[in-house]
Amino acid sequence: MLTVAVIAAGCGGSSASSSSASPSAGTAKPTGSITFLVSSTPTVDNLLKQIPRFEQQTGIKVNVADIDYDVMTQKETLDLRSRTGQYDVFWVEGTFLGRYVGQLGGLEPLDTYAASQGVDLGLNDFPARLKANFSMNGHLYAMPFENTMMMQAYRTDLYAKAGLRPATTLSGYLSNVAALNKPPKVYGTEIMGQRGEPVFYEWINWLWGEGGQLFDSSGGPAIDSPQAIKALQDLIKLSKSAPAGTVSYGWDEAATAFAQGNVSTAVLFSDQTPSLLDASSSKVVKVWSYEPFPGTAPTAFGGYGWGMNAFSKNKPAALAFIQWATSSQVLRSLVPGGSSPPRTSIQNDVALQAKYPWLRAEAAASQRAQVPTSSPYYFQFVDTLSSDLNSALTGGMSPQAALADAQKKWKQIISTGGSL
Repeated sequence: MLTVAVIAAGCGGSSASSSSASPSAGTAKPTGSITFLVSSTPTVDNLLKQIPRFEQQTGIKVNVADIDYDVMTQKETLDLRSRTGQYDVFWVEGTFLGRYVGQLGGLEPLDTYAASQGVDLGLNDFPARLKANFSMNGHLYAMPFENTMMMQAYRTDLYAKAGLRPATTLSGYLSNVAALNKPPKVYGTEIMGQRGEPVFYEWINWLWGEGGQLFDSSGGPAIDSPQAIKALQDLIKLSKSAPAGTVSYGWDEAATAFAQGNVSTAVLFSDQTPSLLDASSSKVVKVWSYEPFPGTAPTAFGGYGWGMNAFSKNKPAALAFIQWATSSQVLRSLVPGGSSPPRTSIQNDVALQAKYPWLRAEAAASQRAQVPTSSPYYFQFVDTLSSDLNSALTGGMSPQAALADAQKKWKQIISTGGSL
């Protein structure tokens, strides 16, 4: 893989009170160069444009490895397993912690390391729920960067015309979808039915909403419970009011269908906001809004942050970069592009909420945002369960049979230490 230094021009950002964008002085001024492994998103791309300013401020050289998401996670795993420290800072999700920390011991606890360096990360400016999503064994292993949550996206014009309000309950959501289903001009909804993380994340919101859990009180799988079956039946019902092909939609396809005005209501990841705001491709720029996922149960969190390789050879410089990239000033500068800022001071800024209405709904959803699981078997769990969920959506299996099969496979994964 080619690793290149970012040379794009920097862009400005407004000042903020919670945390300075300039790295604070630690025990010594960080120097040297680091490699930052990441996968492109609109918000990431906007961050990368500002890196030259960080380099100018600090003298630290940042080499950026920007690659495909799946390849990125493979590279991270291999680097941590080999303990080579090829990448100093990289993309971390809460679901990665079981493997990256529990199995590989490859992430530096940022809270402890920052304290040892006299560096203030401004952690009081993040919701407790959000910090918990990036923590294990009482330590924070990644600084939140993008507060990606599954949000209820809806067409304000269609809801107003029909005299409807965004749903606050699951039954209300199903009712709204049915009422607004007017194919072929516009469909009531869509679902992310694609095998892998898309259908897993789509289903887990309904699992939690129906009162179910992935695991029982003893830690065993509970994915064939009555609540789990009802959640899958909910998705199948929704698929009847969705465009053809929705069973193969991933997050990008789902966002595109909504942006093209093909559906009235959808559950989208909030990091898709930039595509909804892009007037060159979105037909709903002025007629959409967000509300939290219906109900009061947890809502799925797919956000990511920047973690430090425990085997990095230049940790002070890596910490300086993480502090800068997650500072109030930098995160605030990304909001106009549609980012989902994780800092409370930005989410709750009244002036920003008036200009960027999605912040209000995201601030509310942040209190319920939860990582599905931090099990070291997360990737195996998703692969097996998503295959069965997709089979049920396409009519190949009944909900009961699909989840019974997944339950059996999850038990086998656990008993064999990750193998089937």
